[in-house]
Amino acid sequence: MSETKKKGYLTNKEIRAIAKANAKQIKKLEAYKNRKAEESEFLTEMKDDGNILEIDGLHTYFFTEQGVVKAVNGVSYDVPKNKVVGVVGESGCGKSVTSMSVMRLIQGPSGQIVEGSIRFKAYDYKRDEKGNPIPKGEGKYEMEEKIYDIAKMPINEIHRIRGKQVAMIFQEPMTSLNPVFTIGEQLDEVTFLHVPGATKEMAKAKSEEMLRLVGIIPENVYPRFPHELSGGMRQRVMIAMALAAEPRLIIADEPTTALDVTIQAQILDLLQDIKKKIDGSILLITHDLGVIAEMADYVVVMYAGKVIEKGTVFEIFQDPKHPYTIGLQKSKPTMTLDDSTELYNIPGNVPNPVNMPQHCYFKERCAKCTAKCSGEYPGMVQISPTHFVACHLYDGEDKNG
Repeated sequence: MSETKKKGYLTNKEIRAIAKANAKQIKKLEAYKNRKAEESEFLTEMKDDGNILEIDGLHTYFFTEQGVVKAVNGVSYDVPKNKVVGVVGESGCGKSVTSMSVMRLIQGPSGQIVEGSIRFKAYDYKRDEKGNPIPKGEGKYEMEEKIYDIAKMPINEIHRIRGKQVAMIFQEPMTSLNPVFTIGEQLDEVTFLHVPGATKEMAKAKSEEMLRLVGIIPENVYPRFPHELSGGMRQRVMIAMALAAEPRLIIADEPTTALDVTIQAQILDLLQDIKKKIDGSILLITHDLGVIAEMADYVVVMYAGKVIEKGTVFEIFQDPKHPYTIGLQKSKPTMTLDDSTELYNIPGNVPNPVNMPQHCYFKERCAKCTAKCSGEYPGMVQISPTHFVACHLYDGEDKNG
């Protein structure tokens, strides 16, 4: 074997072959994404009527000159109505890429949704034959429930759900807010974009209402620029912006990471309060298991682009099954930890995302590894009606029927 092969380097010939294969695949996916389509092409049905969102077999890849990075590799989980679903896992496990796929914010042309369904129960405007919303009088419009497969929606139709039906609170508010516009102008824009025939007065009234909802006095913040506010205030503004169009699903991607501990607690209390006021759900993405334990009803644990365990918050914290989930919990500092005790860390590294092995991705880092782990990737085993784990240790324990 040559030295280049041993070190994993690619020859020019191999790089050209990868680039050619990538270009062919990207061209096909871009054409599908930018096609003109009738609404019937992306209407679907929910498997469970109690869910707001159903992610089913989602594959989101990044086509690079080194090969295809399978950032999200067959992810499936549900977000029930009026519930908080927490998604945890190491950096690079696919948590944020999954949420960005739901919002259709994957950076193309290199990033593409390749396969799978994202079924979402929307409450959209009822439209006439020309596609215009049907007025109901006094600035209101007739509404109807529709179920969209977001993965199949053309990119020019995504405005139906992005920002209005599904809103996102990003990790760093300073990079999400535009520094050259006032807070009021940016909040008003949400109403102008998503409410047909909205007036300036209507938009301002809605913006002020949302600021009050997140504990801000509108007169103090509405005319200000983002740099004039503290980090906690900016994050409150981002939450107000997410709520302005009355979404059914809020995706909170590490909403407290850039904040200090006291402000974190305020933001989490605010999200808890908002959950009770909105007729929808929250998808919470975080590294902090303490936040998940406090906020979530259900937990999804991801590793290397796959879901390796999911269940209720009680099941995941009181009876974790997968060795990776157990390792994550052991890695968290506690008040009872002795000063002389070294904090536990999971040994080894995540496998290269370009050339993922065929066997269990956690095999090389697992203390409970058996001969079976060198075989096929483990399927999802049902432990209880709500608890699932992808691990060969539980083969034959499926309680499904």
